[in-house]
Amino acid sequence: MIQTKNPIDVVFDANVIVSGLRSSKGASFCLLQKIRESDPSLKLHLSTAVVLEYEEVLLRELVPAFYQADQIQLFLDDLVAASTRHAQIEAFRPVSQDPDDDSLIELAITADVQALVTHNVRDFSTIRALGIDLLTPGQLLQRCNR
Repeated sequence: MIQTKNPIDVVFDANVIVSGLRSSKGASFCLLQKIRESDPSLKLHLSTAVVLEYEEVLLRELVPAFYQADQIQLFLDDLVAASTRHAQIEAFRPVSQDPDDDSLIELAITADVQALVTHNVRDFSTIRALGIDLLTPGQLLQRCNR
């Protein structure tokens, strides 16, 4: 009998998405590829608020230097289709010092994920106390490849 491992349930900070779309040479890009290819080792969770935050950040950070706005929209459509979506999110505000991070933390709690993935670990110092791991993209990629 083939034994399959359970996927790692995660929420990505927008900076992981930006990093993965800026360069094809890092852990963030590899993680995005895993999500888009429905890799069984990883499951991304999304909410409307988080997708809207991604859209705002991606349009501000990547258009027009790297992508056109319609390319960002297509990417987000694909990302949403490949992810687990949550319509009902429990409100726990205020949780973080940055109100933009609250929607990520609320999603992580509601979806009961194992990890929140970010390049800015200091911004989410409270999440570990909630029983959620805080990982960089490189750390998550190592876990996926175990």
